[in-house]
Amino acid sequence: MPEIVPDRQLLAIMVADVAGYSRLMAAQERSTHDTLKTYRDCFREHIARFNGRVIDLSGDGVLAAFTSPTSAVECAVAVQDELARRNETLPPHRAMEFRIGINLGDVIADGNTIYGDGVNVAARLEGLADSGGIMVSGSVFAHVQDKVEHLFVYEGRKRVKNIAAPVAVYDVVPRHERASFLGRRRRRKATLVAAGAVLGAVVLASAWYAFVPYDVVPSAEILPLRVFRDCPDCPELVEIPSGVFERGSPPSEPGRHASEGPVTRVAIRRSFALGRYPVTFGEWDQCIRESACKHKPNDRGWGRGTGPVFYVNWNDTRDYVAWLRTKTGKAYRLPSEAEWEYAARAGTRTAYPWGDAVGRKMANCKGCSEDASDRTTPVGSFPPNRFNLFDMHGNVWQWVADCWNASYASAPVDDSPWLSGECGKAVVRGGAWGLSPEDARSARREGDNKDLRSGRRGFRIARDLP
Repeated sequence: MPEIVPDRQLLAIMVADVAGYSRLMAAQERSTHDTLKTYRDCFREHIARFNGRVIDLSGDGVLAAFTSPTSAVECAVAVQDELARRNETLPPHRAMEFRIGINLGDVIADGNTIYGDGVNVAARLEGLADSGGIMVSGSVFAHVQDKVEHLFVYEGRKRVKNIAAPVAVYDVVPRHERASFLGRRRRRKATLVAAGAVLGAVVLASAWYAFVPYDVVPSAEILPLRVFRDCPDCPELVEIPSGVFERGSPPSEPGRHASEGPVTRVAIRRSFALGRYPVTFGEWDQCIRESACKHKPNDRGWGRGTGPVFYVNWNDTRDYVAWLRTKTGKAYRLPSEAEWEYAARAGTRTAYPWGDAVGRKMANCKGCSEDASDRTTPVGSFPPNRFNLFDMHGNVWQWVADCWNASYASAPVDDSPWLSGECGKAVVRGGAWGLSPEDARSARREGDNKDLRSGRRGFRIARDLP
């Protein structure tokens, strides 16, 4: 008898249930049941509207599947908006709020039933969501964040039962709530600063705000910066705001090199766009196919596609930049070293944008993750920083525009590249796979010959904005 192969599908799974359902039933069983019935109809209508499929509506739960994660997120926002309006007409003790979790993952379909890890992760996300809230996985975020206008707030990586690797999770703030949400965050920050003043921390707080613009003070959120691309084959870009930061590292920072000083206040005078990821083999190969890039780097058998391109030297990057300029008419270039560090820090002054310790599963470097340290990983495998940039730390060193100088003495104090010094060498930033966590610090810098092609050297692009 032939073996039956399971019907596996990649779907966006929505799981929802009522927050405090037992309490509501104990207080008013009949009215709670009636409200639940009408709210289920709301789910059913919106799921159909966004081309989803209802899998189960039993108990107080909802299980639905979508072929598009964008449709799943927009459906969840529409549902929560309508339920919020309906709850305003009910007495507070009878208001019924749902928690919603969404995951994009592999499921097994058996008739009108689905099961598997994709469903398990969505159910876990639903349990983590606030009442009336929506929580999505990193796989959903990666697909939808540049397609919808909602704000995504990174909440870290969470363990899920029977899932080996922690799952990156994001709260969804609908676009019409963005202003009030950010206002609440700013007021909370202002309250904390005021409390610090009462406790005698005025000097420390003032020193911090003197160097970091208010709108990029570190917080738990990913800032709602514009993400875009200029053409289908062009790398994805993030619009980085102007601001001021402290370049380099203090003598007390573990792993510090003399080349990282002196610490200097630097002004990024104008906003610019920076590649959201390092340039990948897939993107480089497109440049080759269009006969603009001549060099075809070896991928060491690790795969091309979404892996960061390496075995490209500083001179090779000029072909890629010229191709983008010709293709789009936009002012593409390598970032200056000051722009790179400003973007990597994303408003922080710690050794890494997530703190002074390298932690676990935050970057691809030696001892930084159980998953990989002896090869590159696909770009976007680790959490982004607050500027929504991936792989600024580890994976591959990244070429920048500046000539090498052994310290910051006499360096520009703005966003311009330093084009004097040892100009047969260029600066690389960010550390790489197989190297120590200290090499992945925000301040770490090296100088390499411009003709060096290495399995640990890649790059990301920048572009001027009007």
